[in-house]
Amino acid sequence: MSKLRIGLYWFTRDLRLDDMPSLIKLNSVVDRLILVYCDTMYSLSPNAFGWPAVGIHRQKFIRQGLDDLEAQLVGLGQHLVVMQGEPESALPQIVAQYGVTDVAMTRLNGVYELRQREQLIQKLGHVTWHIITTETMFDVRSLPMPLRDVDNTFTPWRKKIEGNVDVVAPVDAPSSLKPPPESICATTPPAASEISFTKCWHGGERYGQAQLNYYFEQSQNLSRYKETRNGLMGWDFSSKFSAWLAAGMLSPRRVAHRIRNYEQNIVKNDSTYWLYFELLWREFFHLQLQKHGRLLFAAGGYKHHTPNTNFEKDLYEAWCEGKTGCDIVDAGMRQLNATGFLSNRVRQLCASFLIHELNQHWRYGAAYFEYMLIDYDVASNWGNWLYLAGGGSDPRGQRKFDIKAQTERYDPNRRFISHWLQ
Repeated sequence: MSKLRIGLYWFTRDLRLDDMPSLIKLNSVVDRLILVYCDTMYSLSPNAFGWPAVGIHRQKFIRQGLDDLEAQLVGLGQHLVVMQGEPESALPQIVAQYGVTDVAMTRLNGVYELRQREQLIQKLGHVTWHIITTETMFDVRSLPMPLRDVDNTFTPWRKKIEGNVDVVAPVDAPSSLKPPPESICATTPPAASEISFTKCWHGGERYGQAQLNYYFEQSQNLSRYKETRNGLMGWDFSSKFSAWLAAGMLSPRRVAHRIRNYEQNIVKNDSTYWLYFELLWREFFHLQLQKHGRLLFAAGGYKHHTPNTNFEKDLYEAWCEGKTGCDIVDAGMRQLNATGFLSNRVRQLCASFLIHELNQHWRYGAAYFEYMLIDYDVASNWGNWLYLAGGGSDPRGQRKFDIKAQTERYDPNRRFISHWLQ
């Protein structure tokens, strides 16, 4: 009798079942399947800028996502094993305990993530690895240039991509999964039932899919996206996909695929293109992270410019608390602290104000956004902050917003300001 192949899938920033080619590949070659998530949120200590990597809003969102994933897995006869501790120590233990022969995961972009993966591959050299990326729309191998030659500014890169590179087709969620080893005792929560979707941030793949359905077919807000995207108040002015994308509860390939379906079946206009354009910006920053690695987080960025390293604790704390005296910035920071979310427009204004008006070092702001944002994406967050500070992809060298003019244009009746400063 041949020995059973035991597979371990390591969930990371991919808390979903849709568009999971690594999971499907692993499921096809093993006899038993273990599904694992390593929870490190309980042990996060402050970084060099004074903040843990994950704040209360994202912690809640991720835990909701884990619950939603478990509810779906129960319906497939499976169970999510949530382990406390760093993957470098937790995963070798479970591999040894169950005689795991195959390990699979989604390839993540990030300096820390790459180092972690390499350490685990070295520790678990005897297992077969199945690693496929789904964090980006394109396969880097399909780009018309090697990674080292990817443009450092967006528009030249976009012009080379559009019409020449296809989004990787997403794969459907598995209809069945191999069972876990008998010694893994699953809890018995109820199988996945219908969710109650309301327009709010709730973690979980099914909630992300519900927002996708709502924004596209149900409300057809996508048809008006370009006209509404700079709104500051309410739920419907933008897609709100960002938190689910950042946590891997939605696949960017699925979103792009749904945009194309919408254009074929409902309408194709400037707004449908513009949402895809925003996905291209996300893609661009992920490529910059892959290309430049640690330099995306360096004080001078990958342009190696001379950065402003000024830090004044009182000014910084006033900015974090929304007490600078600049109304739209204070309103934005209070919204961020209360909800974990900022519109893209106010996000840019708050960052510009810290860098160019308060004259503070940009990485303190980037670290606070990392801590507080419910939709924190490592590449987009640090890439955008570096862009504004002058060490990244802005062809002008740096980007400074006229706060007064921006307020008059985007909050002329002070509705947003009044709401958050009342």
